Amino acid sequence: MRVEADREAIFGEEAVQIRGVTLPKDNGRNGVMTGTVIAGYCEVDMPSLDGKKHWYPVEGLLGENGEKIVEEEIELPEETEDDDSEE
Repeated sequence: MRVEADREAIFGEEAVQIRGVTLPKDNGRNGVMTGTVIAGYCEVDMPSLDGKKHWYPVEGLLGENGEKIVEEEIELPEETEDDDSEE
């Protein structure tokens, strides 16, 4: 995937910092999504940039063929416990 973001999130112990970034125009923008998304920011492994993982806004990410990456919310069914108290 390709990162076209102008900012990234830095998650700390007690706070999140959003800062501006300038990415190189070459292959340094290429990365691999890890699949973890928090508050609209996706974790991206950036081996061609610095070998570290960065958090970029989902709307600043493009797929391999230039398609926009879209965050989709999927509802998970709630687990219910069987009530054994009725006998």
